[in-house]
Amino acid sequence: MTKITHNGLWLDFSSMEKEDKKNYIISTFFAFIAGFIAGSLSFENNTNFDIFIRNGMSESDIIIIGLIFLFLSVFFWMKFVRTQDEMYQRFHNFSITSGAYSFLLLGIIFHSLSIAGVIAEAVHQDVCFPLNVLFFGVGVFIGQVYFYRKYLS
Repeated sequence: MTKITHNGLWLDFSSMEKEDKKNYIISTFFAFIAGFIAGSLSFENNTNFDIFIRNGMSESDIIIIGLIFLFLSVFFWMKFVRTQDEMYQRFHNFSITSGAYSFLLLGIIFHSLSIAGVIAEAVHQDVCFPLNVLFFGVGVFIGQVYFYRKYLS
């Protein structure tokens, strides 16, 4: 089973079994490609996909490819999580739940401040999806550290 290290922020790759390593690497690869596509399409003046667009692909096609990579990443990640012990699965579920709570709580606060005009005055930008993903990441970080210190250390 996978060993959780660094206050819950890291997995010990050498402690994984061969099949787990394979699923972990494949999931990470697909997530990286999906994230690259999503990040590149978030900018108005991106040139990363010009060669594909010039050869007949539309942005919609690229988005669909990104979503396929995202679903493949989730599929292989779930295969990885299913083979882990109950403690790791609890750690994983607690982390994801903490991220969801943070996404909702901080998202509601920042969206309300954005509607009131406070955010636009401070940072000259409205609350957007990448900011909400950051809120989710902050919640996962806090949840992992909390779970590790309470149950694993």
